Amino acid sequence: MLGKTWGLSPRITRWLYTAVIRPTLTYGALVWWTRTELTTTKTKLQRFQRLACSAITGCMKTTPTEALELLLDLRPLDLLIKQEAMMGAIRLLNLGLWGNTRSHHASILDRATSEQPLLLAPNDRTPNKYLTQKLYKIQPFETGGDHSGIEEVRIYTDGSKTEKGTGAGVHSLDLNINISMSLGIHSSIFQCECVAINEAANAIARRGITDHNIRILSDSMSVLQALNSYTSNSKLVYECHQSLQNIAATNKCNLFRFSYNFVGGGIMSGSCVS
Repeated sequence: MLGKTWGLSPRITRWLYTAVIRPTLTYGALVWWTRTELTTTKTKLQRFQRLACSAITGCMKTTPTEALELLLDLRPLDLLIKQEAMMGAIRLLNLGLWGNTRSHHASILDRATSEQPLLLAPNDRTPNKYLTQKLYKIQPFETGGDHSGIEEVRIYTDGSKTEKGTGAGVHSLDLNINISMSLGIHSSIFQCECVAINEAANAIARRGITDHNIRILSDSMSVLQALNSYTSNSKLVYECHQSLQNIAATNKCNLFRFSYNFVGGGIMSGSCVS
């Protein structure tokens, strides 16, 4: 497969190593990562990765392994295995599957949280949940303008992120709604947009509105596509789905993708960031 003038290209060889061979090696790292603290294991892992570096570059035997790893942007395997173990522990913790264990391999989570306490903050991830029997309808593509009818109740939602922080906003002239929420500095745009739609649905429910044709307009295609899917591993998306189901049970509810370039006096980007 390899030769001076024939065989796989360096790009393909590196891809095979990073996408096929290395994930196989790091499989189950959460269980056995403690072995990487042994000098003998580190040496064997370094030799293994050097074979891959040599196959990719065709280097001379005297080329230092560290230089090859730096050149190819390959993290030393002992560090990569610890990283994979740490990510696995955090994923299990967020899914509620991490038990109270005193095993040595479980100490990787304590290391991670001591270096970055923010990892213990509430997380949006959840086991897959099904979004079925939807009572609301979604148009996740650009419509080119606001084509709402006179008898429709229109609600505009928006999320924004700036250097100062993040926020979500809800605006409706028909219902006299004007809500702005600060969401701190760590929220993503996706989360802000999802919170905005969820808050719009909750605002409708609080007002006890029934038997209306409700049109919720958002400029976030990613959130609308997530709601349009049949499964979700996001707590926010699932909560938003439930809120929409609640108002759609007594109203006709439609969600549309809409660009706020067409809105005069609507929600301005960044206006809901405190």
